[in-house]
Order: sequence, then C-alpha cells, then structure tokens
Amino acid sequence: MFVSDSEEENDKPHILVMFSEAKSAYQFADCEGLIAKALKDKGVDADITFDYLNCTHWEADREIVEARKIVERANAHNHLDMILLFGDQATYSTLCIDTPMMHTVPVVFGGVQFPNWDQLSCHDNVTGVSDPIDIVKNIEAAYKLTGKKQTFVMLNKAFLDRKVRAEIDNQLQKAQFVINNLNWEHSVTELITEHSDKYSMTVLSLRYLYLNSKITEPLDPNDGDNFRRVTRMFKDLIYIQSKYDPTPVQIIKSTNNWPMLTTTAMGFCDQGTPFIGGYFASIETITADMANCAARIFAGAKPKNIKIRPSKKDYYLDWQVAKNYKFSTDNLPTEYHVMRMPWIEKFPLLYTLLMYSGSIVMIVIIIILLRLFIRERKQKAKVMAQLERENSLYAMAVQDSRTFAWERVGTKMYITDAFWQYYGHEPRILTPGDFMAMLHPDSKDFYIYGMNIVNGGEAFSGEVQADFFGNGEWHWYQIRAKGICDEQGKFVKSYGMLMNIDDFKHREKEMEEARKLAEEATLKESFLANMSHEIRTPLNAIVGFSDLLAMPGDDYTEEDKKLFIDTIHTNNELLLKLINDILDVSRIESGQMDFVIKPWSVKDIMERVFHTFEVQMPNHLVFNFVHPAEDAIIEVDESRLRQVIGNFLTNAGKFTPEGSVTLGWEKDIQTGKVELYVQDTGIGLSEEDRKMVFSRFYKKDEFKQGTGLGLSICKAIVVRLGGSIKVTSELGKGSRFSVFLKFR
Repeated sequence: MFVSDSEEENDKPHILVMFSEAKSAYQFADCEGLIAKALKDKGVDADITFDYLNCTHWEADREIVEARKIVERANAHNHLDMILLFGDQATYSTLCIDTPMMHTVPVVFGGVQFPNWDQLSCHDNVTGVSDPIDIVKNIEAAYKLTGKKQTFVMLNKAFLDRKVRAEIDNQLQKAQFVINNLNWEHSVTELITEHSDKYSMTVLSLRYLYLNSKITEPLDPNDGDNFRRVTRMFKDLIYIQSKYDPTPVQIIKSTNNWPMLTTTAMGFCDQGTPFIGGYFASIETITADMANCAARIFAGAKPKNIKIRPSKKDYYLDWQVAKNYKFSTDNLPTEYHVMRMPWIEKFPLLYTLLMYSGSIVMIVIIIILLRLFIRERKQKAKVMAQLERENSLYAMAVQDSRTFAWERVGTKMYITDAFWQYYGHEPRILTPGDFMAMLHPDSKDFYIYGMNIVNGGEAFSGEVQADFFGNGEWHWYQIRAKGICDEQGKFVKSYGMLMNIDDFKHREKEMEEARKLAEEATLKESFLANMSHEIRTPLNAIVGFSDLLAMPGDDYTEEDKKLFIDTIHTNNELLLKLINDILDVSRIESGQMDFVIKPWSVKDIMERVFHTFEVQMPNHLVFNFVHPAEDAIIEVDESRLRQVIGNFLTNAGKFTPEGSVTLGWEKDIQTGKVELYVQDTGIGLSEEDRKMVFSRFYKKDEFKQGTGLGLSICKAIVVRLGGSIKVTSELGKGSRFSVFLKFR
C-alpha cells in the first residue's frame, strides 16, 4: 500500500484528478461529483484536487509541460498519494513527465480510447480502464434509430485522428457487411443512390475537400463557399462522433438535419447537442471502474497486478433529442438506456393517476376546509353571541354590586366611570400614590406588598379598607390584580377588579357572633343553626319509612316491613352517632370537653386498644401489632387517646377490602416524640382527599355509614393533647394515620 508522509498528519489520502479537456468543454462539474461519489462508495474518503489540461490549446510538447505544472502544483499543496487521469491526452502527457514520483505515485487512468502500451509498460505504478470505440455497433445503431445505413465520421491529420482512422479501418475490415469508404472509393451520391441498401462508412476531411467531393481540382478548406459546398453533400448521411470534438458537431449541425450518434460518452446529453444516442461506456461506468482500481490499490494491491481492461459499453438514448425525431414512449428500443426522460413522460399513466388523485384530494381538502371555515364562522358567531349575553349578564350583575374594573399603565391608574359616579366624584386619572392616599393606614403596607407581586407579573388578591367617599368612613374592598411584563421582565401594565365587600364583612361578623352565641347556647340551638342539613337525611329516612309502616292495608310484605325497620334502625344509629359527634365537636370548640391529663404508659394504652379491636376487626383481615422493646411515658387523657386510635382502626377496617391492618408505635429519641399509628393495605387516598380528610363532614365514600366528623374530632382531641396528626397515603395501596406526642 502506498503511504505518504502527510498521511501521518492527515488520515485522508490526497488524490489529483486531471481531465484532458477544459472545464467548460463538457459537464466536468458532474464528472467531479461522480468521481468523488464513486470513491466514497468504494470506501475511499479522500482529499481530492480537480484540474484540467485544456489539451486543445497546446501543441504536444507544451501539453506535457502543462501536465507537469498541474502535478507539481498539486503535490506542493498536499503530498500526492494517487493520480487519476481522465482521457487520452491527460494520460499520455502525464506519463511523459520524467520525474521519480511518476514512477512511484500510483496512477489510475480512465476514458482512454488508445492506450500507449509501450509507454504503459515502462510504469509499474500505472493501471486503469480503456474506452475503445466500437464503430460497427454504432453504424448498426444509426440504422435502428434513423433508418439510414450511410454514415460518416469527420477527421483530420492530427495524431489522435490518425489513430481513430486506423482503428475504424481495422474494425471495418472485420465487418464485411459495411462498405469501407475511408479512402473515398465511392462518392457520397453513389452511396446514397447505388448502395442505399448497404451499410457504409465515409470520412469527411477538411484538409482534403476535393477527395470528399470527387472534384478533380483542389479546394481551399478556408474558402467558406467550398466548405459549405462539401458539407452539404453529406447532409443525407448520419454523423457518428468517433472522438470528443465539439467543432465538427457545430459545423455539421448547420447543414445536416439528421440526428447524430457518438462512440464516446463525452458530449452526450450536452445541452444543444443533437446526439440521439450511441453504443459506448457511460461516464458513471468509467468513474466506477477507476474508483474500483483506486480502492484496490489503497487496500494493498499493486497497480501492475491490476489488469487493464475496457469499460463495459451499452446502448444509450437521449430522450430530449429522440422526441424531436418522432420517437415516443411506445416505439423506444427496449435495449437502450433512456436518459433525460422526466418521470412524467416515463410514467404517463401514473402521472395522470396522480394528477387525478391530487385533484380529488385537493377538492376534498377544499371541501373540508370550507366546511371547517363555515363551522368556525358559526362557532365564532355562537361564541360572540354567548359573549354578548355574558357581558350583558355581567353588566347586570355588577350594576348594583359595587364592582369596578381598573387598569394601571406606567404611573397612571384608570378606574371605570361607574366607580366615580357611584362615589360622587368627577372621573379622573389617578397615580398609585393618589389611590394609596385613600387607603386605611393599616392597609397601606399590605397594598404595597401586593403591588410588588403584581409588578413582577404575578396575580394578587387581597382585602383593604378605604375611604372613597371622602367622608371619613372606612369601607372594606377586595382588590384583584394581574401584572403583565415584557420579555425582559420589565413591568408594562396591570389590571383587575375592585369590589366593595362591606356586606360580606358584615355577614362574616354576624357569623362570627352567631358562632360565639352557638358555643354558649344549648346543643339543640347549635344543631338547628349549623347542622340541620346533616341531620335531615337520616331523619327523612326515619320519618318516611315510619309512615310506610303506619299505612293501613297489606301493600307490603313482612320482608318489606323488616327491611323498613332495619333501615329505620340504621338511620337511628347514624343519627345518634351524628349527635354524639356534634356534641363532641361542640364541647371541644367551646372548651367544655373535660380532659384528665395523667402520665400513661404507651405500651399499656396500645395493648388495651389492640385487645379491644382484636375481636372487632373483620375476619378477612390480618390484624398486626408492632411495638418497640422499650416503653415510653406520655401525659394524655387515656380515654380520649383511645378514642382517636379506635377511630383510625374503625376506618381501616371499613376501607380495607383485603390484606392487613397494623397497629403500632415508634419512639424517636431525636425529636423526643412517639408516633402512634394505624397502617392498612386498603383503598388509599388521592392527593385531593388527603387535603380534606380532617375536615368536618368529609367522607371518602358517601355510601359508607358515618357522619364524616370522626377524623375532625380526632384532630381536635390531638391538638388539645398537645400533639399533631398526620396521614400518608397512596391511592390503591393503603394509608397510615399517625399521632405524634411528646414523651418524657
């Protein structure tokens, strides 16, 4: 494998690619991409330099000098690891460079019609692929594509032209069915009139016009009239390009209306060239062959061990030219690779189907969008009507409610005109200072605190006292505000509502006074004032079913009456439990519940509770008792504490369909507290339920028997005992209710 010094510094190998022609002479930009892609497809990730010999501008000796300049320039920029040569001139001139590196750096050539075998035999570092012409197959192709058997090539006395002429002559000698007219044994007229049924090949030479025309006197090729006279004689013959040369193409194109063929891929599918097709090796094939040789060398193969072989040829047809000569998709020869045919023309049925399908889809989309637009308009109209109704209702609602909208922009505060009319003032713009001057001194700090929150873009709601009448009377107002800031967090504006809440405050005061009166009143008065709605349900059930039992006749069976009696008993028990719970709540809140605080052993209390509930726990549940080895002494009312733990156990048994219930306690030396807990594997509580579980009348299941006061009573008792109550729970996995008390 050939390794350069620079490869140690850069993993990518450096490759020079040299083309024979000028960059503008052919689609070499496409060739550059094809070569780079072919190398990458073969696993060669290289740093590639492209350059052009522009051989038509130089004589043979100067051509070698220019090739040397290109190689030395590329090698000076990056030490070359390989050279790829495209075309006869680039290959021959580069291998004529007499420097040591031309015998060491691996060289791969391609697209060479006439390899110089003597020259190649002197270089062990050279291999590649040749591209010899096949004139006979192109003569046959000309007949198949145009219907004419008379063909010609255009050559002069240049070295490459002589090589082409000799190769054509050699191939025609082997093809006896083709008239070899390279020596002008027949005139063009004779070939067309007398030998129209036979294949023929003639050469048009600009240097020997008189031979082309069978004119006895010499003709000056520089004389335009003579030149046009001769080329017109070839107007009914098919031109076959035997080597890449754009000049003859333009000359013949001006007098010959027949499509042309080519034996080389160079110039094929160029914009404006009339090459309908030919039999040759494609640029893709040549570049792939060259990349394959390069990859084998980089993999360790020696160039001299890679056999030089010709690139595979095939039939190609340019659709953009062919369709101008009455070819259609129905009469294209099947063995040809058709180039430059848009898929619309290649698959017309599919295109038509897609067009129709697309049209149908577009129509469906338009219909759907139209329906959505109509529905959206209806929805908007409906929403607007709803907004108008809501605005009307809002206006009516706030008309006499003393609720006013306000907005603050910068240092200016705007309040709705209804505010000023209600308080008997002329509408005006306030500053935050003006507004704060009307607030009660005790409310100013709270207002400033709220405005700081609003200025940060947050929402705020609070209650303040203010004198908007200006008569020295203070009234209560609720301020609701929302701030808006820009992208940098700078305050822009705020808005909100200002609502007079004197009535709410009066009701709140009345309710507070009523609560105080209820604490001093009898249980009956408290019950009637605050708890009637909780008693009504069981009481209605008792009265209703009692009326049913008292009805005369035999409308109900004994089984029905038993059900009625059981229902009455159940609701009696519920009503009695509710009354007991209400009495406990009333006593606790009024401070009339007696607590006998004494030192107690936690172990004794918990064992007593365990033995009590051991027989009460449902049989389908496992009842566990967990406790530490050491005891702890707490100062509590033992009966009230057992009431709390008992309530926990009752609820655990009620809401645990299967699994276990555990009664236990733990001692924490660091906090100086004991935890008395009941843990179950029941239905558990959601986050929302956990927040409400110690509230009055909260019930996890409305269909379960109970008043919903038990846990609120437990909390009140624990607080009176100087402890705290807590619940940890996960929905579907169970709950743990705990009481924390200090021990000594």
